[in-house]
Amino acid sequence: MEATDRREPWAGLFERLEVARDLHARAKWSAAESDFRVLLADLQEHDPAQLDPLGRAQWAELMVRSFLGLSNPVHALAGSLGDALALCDRAAAVERRVPDPSMASLVLVQRGVLHSRAGQPRQALSNFTQALRGPGLAAHRDLATTLLNRGAVYSELGDFAEALSDYRAAHEHAAALGHAQYIAFALHNIGYARYTLGNLPGALESMERAVDAAPDQDDGIPELGRAEVLFESGLLEDAEQLLAIAAERLSRAALRLEHAEAEWFRARALMGLRRFDDARTQAAQARRRFERGGQRSMAALAQVLELDSLLSETLLSTETPSRAVARRRAREGRSVSAVGDAAGPTLGYHPGHAARLVAARWSVLAGDLDEARDTLAALPRGMAGAPLTMRVQHYTVQAELAFATDDRAKGLRAVRAGLGLLADHRSRLGSVESVTAAAAHGVDLTRVDVEAAVRTGRPAALFDALERGRATFAGTGRVTPPDDPEAAALLTEARGLLVRARELGAADAKERERLTRRASRIQDEVRERSWRHAGNAGAVQRPVTVRELRGVLAQSRRDVVVANFVAMDGVLRCVRVDADGVTTVDIGSADDVIEHVRRLNADFTMAANDLIPAPLRAAASASLARNLKALDAVLLAPLHADGDLYVVAREPLLSVPWAALPSRGGLRTSVNSYVARGRTHARPTGQRRLLAAAGPGVRHGTDEAHAVGRQWPGATVLTGKDAVTEEVRTALATHDVVHLATHGRHDADNPLFARIELADGPLFAHELDGTPLPGSVVVLSSCEVGGSSQVLGGELLGLTSVLLRLGARAVIASVAKLSDELAARVMPRLHAHLRETDDPEAALAAALRDVAEPVPLVCFSSVEGLTAG
Repeated sequence: MEATDRREPWAGLFERLEVARDLHARAKWSAAESDFRVLLADLQEHDPAQLDPLGRAQWAELMVRSFLGLSNPVHALAGSLGDALALCDRAAAVERRVPDPSMASLVLVQRGVLHSRAGQPRQALSNFTQALRGPGLAAHRDLATTLLNRGAVYSELGDFAEALSDYRAAHEHAAALGHAQYIAFALHNIGYARYTLGNLPGALESMERAVDAAPDQDDGIPELGRAEVLFESGLLEDAEQLLAIAAERLSRAALRLEHAEAEWFRARALMGLRRFDDARTQAAQARRRFERGGQRSMAALAQVLELDSLLSETLLSTETPSRAVARRRAREGRSVSAVGDAAGPTLGYHPGHAARLVAARWSVLAGDLDEARDTLAALPRGMAGAPLTMRVQHYTVQAELAFATDDRAKGLRAVRAGLGLLADHRSRLGSVESVTAAAAHGVDLTRVDVEAAVRTGRPAALFDALERGRATFAGTGRVTPPDDPEAAALLTEARGLLVRARELGAADAKERERLTRRASRIQDEVRERSWRHAGNAGAVQRPVTVRELRGVLAQSRRDVVVANFVAMDGVLRCVRVDADGVTTVDIGSADDVIEHVRRLNADFTMAANDLIPAPLRAAASASLARNLKALDAVLLAPLHADGDLYVVAREPLLSVPWAALPSRGGLRTSVNSYVARGRTHARPTGQRRLLAAAGPGVRHGTDEAHAVGRQWPGATVLTGKDAVTEEVRTALATHDVVHLATHGRHDADNPLFARIELADGPLFAHELDGTPLPGSVVVLSSCEVGGSSQVLGGELLGLTSVLLRLGARAVIASVAKLSDELAARVMPRLHAHLRETDDPEAALAAALRDVAEPVPLVCFSSVEGLTAG
């Protein structure tokens, strides 16, 4: 307490009040209610008329604060606003007997708290503002709590700038008070306001500081706030898992409305993850809780989500709903919009607007285009002030309607506007993972664009639609490494643990597993820290169009084909582009190709394993040859690519060893996940710096590194204990060619921790984030780190994709098991050609030309001559 001159018996009673208030602050409702009631019973033993003036004032303060404190657990446990306000009336009656401006202000504040929880934010705002304008609030604690509560009301009303101002002022008072719990509340709410204003990295940073201030807070509020930010960032799996934890803790703390909010957000995450039944279950539960709590706006939003989940599932289904069903859903949406209009906006969301967006999409699906147009006309232009996801959905339905009415120009304007919003959003994000995760919010918009392009029957339209979506989330979020010494220390610790695990023998399997699990937990912590880094890479690159690409190909002296693959509705298609024109080729069943790729990987693994008996290896080699021939016939024969080939694709086609397909022998072949800009033409003359390093456990690694080094004058070769992570990390940022004869692993569950093994432990892809590469060629030998994981939204993560995003001109890596002996034979030849030509595709083709067995090395790069920007 900040008051002075506490005399017995009042000092002891004030201490008991503090205990009860602390229980309330930690949402220990039953214990708080019990303590407040016992305290009030003891206070009522005193006759204020028999007390001296100071004693009477302290008795009155205790009575007022106890009645007001009791109103919180009464409302939380019973849900009765009337009973809680009656306790405020009793507090006001005590204050009138012993007038005190500070106590009168506290009564106003508590009425505001209760009105806010009951879904009456404007009445609450009036209460809080009246209290803050009066002379009664002077104590830091009272000012902090009042500002926190008014900030929450401003947030509910969508005025997030005012909310942030109140939260910052509350933090100043909490810091002056030295109250850890209130400091944590203020920091958490500052983070929430930053999130609503679009600063997601800043939001996570504030929320993490809040956890540090009060690490024992277990009511679910910290998890709920962080999960909402992760959802907005597109990290839906992480958000969903955290929301499940938040919901359980909020339920235990009897925070009913916050529990419902967690269920609502979890339903949104589940819908994005395409777990539609679970999404509807969560949304329905949230709706019922909101209805019981009098939160009409949130109840309407939950009902909209139920309809939206049905819509999303329908749009992804191969079965078209009947017109009657679609019309019924549209009517339901319009009905909810009327309820939402009456309830009004909350937390920046307008339920009436959200319902109209879903209703309009159902109307388009029903073919009622005039109805859809009328529904959209009731929405404000541009949806200014609405959350990102709602604004993107607005552009999505505008595009759907325009394409359905054959107004392609208008549809493309809507698509470009929506992608522009997403590009602006991703430009604020610093980590590669955050940039790729943001694509989750563009899934519907890009699908609408691509499907409309297919319906035109024009190959150029399909190519342009594919690259519009892909380019939005290409590249990196930062052009400088983040200044995060704590993350660097954590990675060093994880590296040390993995080195210890690597050195253990077979008899120490349990200890090795323990060390690996501990390292994995540290990696998760580092990963979460990276989400707080803000972006500084500037504008997103322009997508490449067919017209621009054909212009570049026409200037090439070589015969070049660009093959842009896409899987839709189970069918694999390819847009084939060369200097003479553009065509679409239907390849066939996507599932058949996936099965061939799976078999190839298994065959390469067996064929490269010297421990497997020779007859089994021979059988695997024969199977490998058959599968390569079959894939060649399926993927390449229809394309008639007799010269250079640039493949543009997503998984599983990025795992195809394209250079090993029979028809590609001796020909330049390159692969990438989109048509990238900025690659310059080869420069056969000129000095180039090379570093070659050999990691531990590679049988021929040292010989290979020295053999590669001999191909380059002035090369730096690191072997043994000299081949350490710091040297290699520095070389990647400074050298023109980097060759790594190391073992490595792609981690499908945590792809940014794909790694290459060096003397002092693994170098993780994550460590390179934000490090600009100088247009270098990186060769990853004897590794299986050419693989990548496709995350929600279609973007790719892995060591190869990170190196390309950071500016590597080309990455040559293996997409399947490559034996050490074969790598040692191929790599010196590759570098001899690379030194002479500065052409990584040509160097790989020449190195593999006379090799009898298939080699799963792939050159990841893009077309030369497409200007950056």
